[in-house]
Amino acid sequence: MKRGHTPPHEGGAATPPGRSVLEGAFLLLEELARRGDAGLTDLAAGTGLPKATAHRLLDQLAALGAVERRSGRYRIGAAVAHLARSWGTAHPLSRAAAQPLRGLSAATGTSAAVVAPVGGSMVVVSGLPGPSDEMFPLMPGLILPPGSGAEAVISASGPATAPPPAYSAAEWARRLSRVRERGVDLHRYGNGGDGGNGAATSCLAAPVHDPTGRAVAAIGVCFPGHRSPPATAADAALRAARMLSANLARLPRARKA
Repeated sequence: MKRGHTPPHEGGAATPPGRSVLEGAFLLLEELARRGDAGLTDLAAGTGLPKATAHRLLDQLAALGAVERRSGRYRIGAAVAHLARSWGTAHPLSRAAAQPLRGLSAATGTSAAVVAPVGGSMVVVSGLPGPSDEMFPLMPGLILPPGSGAEAVISASGPATAPPPAYSAAEWARRLSRVRERGVDLHRYGNGGDGGNGAATSCLAAPVHDPTGRAVAAIGVCFPGHRSPPATAADAALRAARMLSANLARLPRARKA
């Protein structure tokens, strides 16, 4: 055997060079979290894994309960969902967000979530299910696509940052300028928008601040399909953000993130 050659695993193709089996499994889980559910072909294309490798890893994840398979399609399984809920419950923002999320969801009649930067990505910390979950499942641990509303409102409140991949510097600057004018970001995903799984979803986000005034998270709602946010949605999001900011300030200092 040649040095540096990775032999095929039994029953499947070799993992691509430089990519571990564990990394491949996480790529599939992240793609499923982004899409909600998907078939093998789409998952292989979305992760860059060979189809045989993706199929083998999905079989292994299904055996562990990390993935569910039904009628040739896959989705996140109960084991991963449980771990994600546990992580979200332990996060300080989750403890402070329960009442603001309930109020925002009730005021808008749709899904609501709190998102924070984690490891360079925008990650859902806590969420309430609603009609947009079929297209944009707001489960804890979900990594939002670049250019999300959460990224926009947090970036607009801080120093200049590099634009997300889908934006030029001028386009990103204009979007952040609109956020500063309105206090919220309204963005459409899918059907030609950035991210999402091809289905149209409109998301509205408002910034959450720590006691120093620094934007540390975002709270927002998603409206499925071609439904436009009601005129009162921005005010409801801003109220929820102020309430969450106040709750966050009351947490014992030793327990803050």
